[in-house]
Amino acid sequence: MSIAENTPIIIGVGDIVEAVAKDLAQAPAPVDLAAKAAQAALADAGLDAACIEALAMVRSMADSTPIMPSPFGTSSKPPRSVADRIGAKPMLAIHSTSGGQTPQSLVNEFAERLADGELSVVLLCGAESIANAKAAQRAGAKPDWSEDPAGEIEDRGMGLDGMVGIKEITHGLMMPTTQYAVTENARRAALGLAPESYAMRMGKLLAPFSKIASRNDYAMFKQEYSAAEIATPGEKNRYVDFPYTRLMVAKDSVNQAAAVLMTTVAKARELGVQENKWIYLHAYSEAHELPLLERAHLGSSRALALAYQKALGDAGLRAADIDVFDIYSCFPVVVELAREALGLEDNSVALSQTGGLAFFGGPGNNYAMHSITHVVRALRDKPDSYGFVGANGGMISKHSVGIYSAKPGWQRCNSTAIQREALQQEAPSLSNDPNGEALIETYTGTYHKGNPVHGIVIGRLKSSGERFIAANLPGDNETLRDLLAEDALGKTIYVVARGQGNAFAFSEAHLL
Repeated sequence: MSIAENTPIIIGVGDIVEAVAKDLAQAPAPVDLAAKAAQAALADAGLDAACIEALAMVRSMADSTPIMPSPFGTSSKPPRSVADRIGAKPMLAIHSTSGGQTPQSLVNEFAERLADGELSVVLLCGAESIANAKAAQRAGAKPDWSEDPAGEIEDRGMGLDGMVGIKEITHGLMMPTTQYAVTENARRAALGLAPESYAMRMGKLLAPFSKIASRNDYAMFKQEYSAAEIATPGEKNRYVDFPYTRLMVAKDSVNQAAAVLMTTVAKARELGVQENKWIYLHAYSEAHELPLLERAHLGSSRALALAYQKALGDAGLRAADIDVFDIYSCFPVVVELAREALGLEDNSVALSQTGGLAFFGGPGNNYAMHSITHVVRALRDKPDSYGFVGANGGMISKHSVGIYSAKPGWQRCNSTAIQREALQQEAPSLSNDPNGEALIETYTGTYHKGNPVHGIVIGRLKSSGERFIAANLPGDNETLRDLLAEDALGKTIYVVARGQGNAFAFSEAHLL
């Protein structure tokens, strides 16, 4: 089979994981770890950094929000800091936007740019050093992570537009665990399961992930758990946001980095990269979802399903043809929806190569870079197989998919049609001043040190069917207790619009 010389390929991958630094005053910054991963990817391909024409770095969590900057400073130009450390002089340096879909999205983007002849060698990388940062804060150490390297970068910004609306912020639906918890309970409602049954379902879903992580040299947390251990709340497995226990959610206290080196078939031959290192991108897709409150169904993602189906269709494959999966697993609902979109009804197929964000580690926006590196290695060992990476960002909002193989293949893919379709949803109207009787559509309770502190509901007014979001009044512990004492899905509540947001209770008297 003749392979077009401009066919884009992955030729090198690298992963780094480090324990918390012993000398916290000199603890490595994210750019230090990213540079190590970049060097590992170059070594994997048998190349040096002089060949790199473009370097794109995934935005770290500290650089992704204006309200939680690094306490120890940061590089003003992270991709240039990485380039300086590895001795590269790329003509293009990119600081990506935020979102867990970003690594796969960058692969999709640069595959096209390589095929077009715009570039010949591209390095993608990212890192988190949150475990070091937290340890340094606890110890009172002060590593200096600030620097201002020379050179220009293309800064794509934080990309936070549309991530969280004013209604969500007003009612406390801001943190990822809280946002995903309401979707998880909506998913449970769609399945018609009681809280205990659904908790065990989540435990059974995630237990195989923990087993994979326990055997992964690049995992931050190497401990295997049973389904019951994951599902059962207790002193060492407290609720975070109902229905999530600590063992169900992504762990951000990691020191992890990953990098991917891309080029074309012609350039790989010129550089002498062995063909057993080459991995091809057979198909890819991208789709963004509506904001949470505007979705027709709160426990699903139309964009995710369309993106998965589009990539498989373009590759001419079925899910049954895929041997190697890594599905973004920040919270169980994402894996549930991915499994449904793929038509995989049980846990017979491993959906992770890493062990997932709850056990392998949750290195912020860069997790999917680890997905790609692990899938690449697996496919090198199984050259007749196909691999599938499903990356997720935001509130199940941004989806990027890649289908890979050691078998030659490449085509330019276009997601314009599925993006239009993803936004065509008939959702309930939103009420800005809800008052009266209503039904709970979904809900969550936020916990602090094992104790519930705040309740949030998304409901529908009985009078009009309009959707709204509301929270319990400050100090109304009875309503909070009743919300979490037993299954609250479908229960009748009362809601009133106030100047500081909407309040709910199970009796009108509590709202007077």
